Amino acid sequence: MPFGRKKKKRLVTSIFNFIKVFFAFSRTKKYISLSIKRIKDTPQALSLGIATGISISFTPFIGLHALLAMLVSWIIGGSMAAALIGTLFGNPWTFPFIWYFTFEIGQLMNYGFLPYEEEFSFQTIKQEISTLLVILKNIIIFANIPELEQNVEKLKLIPFMIVGSIPLVVVIWIISYFTFLMIFKSYRKKVKKNNI
Repeated sequence: MPFGRKKKKRLVTSIFNFIKVFFAFSRTKKYISLSIKRIKDTPQALSLGIATGISISFTPFIGLHALLAMLVSWIIGGSMAAALIGTLFGNPWTFPFIWYFTFEIGQLMNYGFLPYEEEFSFQTIKQEISTLLVILKNIIIFANIPELEQNVEKLKLIPFMIVGSIPLVVVIWIISYFTFLMIFKSYRKKVKKNNI
């Protein structure tokens, strides 16, 4: 009897937690869509920004996604606020899949140019991402060349992920741009019809 109660509690708790997470995600989705609707910009600028933010999320430069997306969006004339919202595509639920796919594509594109010694594991990725952040800090603040070279040599999987992210970034950007351009144009048409 007591064991049965514990199992029921665990099941009820897990169902409750799932519902809580689902509604939290749907609230986040509503917040993002409201934020995008409130940005007063052209559909093209919004689409450029969102497409840039989403595609930058496919690079392994965690910690720099927001800055890179805003910079690229500014260069190409997109909305920087929309680019920032687009980077939310890269999150703890999507990063494991993104990292794995970029690594696999990087391996396919390698053709023996880069030595492959390390097996893919999320623990290794975690260590290498922290090493990558140390490298970026070293470049921006210290400019210590010997330490920079040592840290670059520690990267075994990130180079594959960088190479593998390039085609994904291009394809995802094109798909995202045209998809969101159609969505924003149709939304603006509906708003104009309602205001008439």
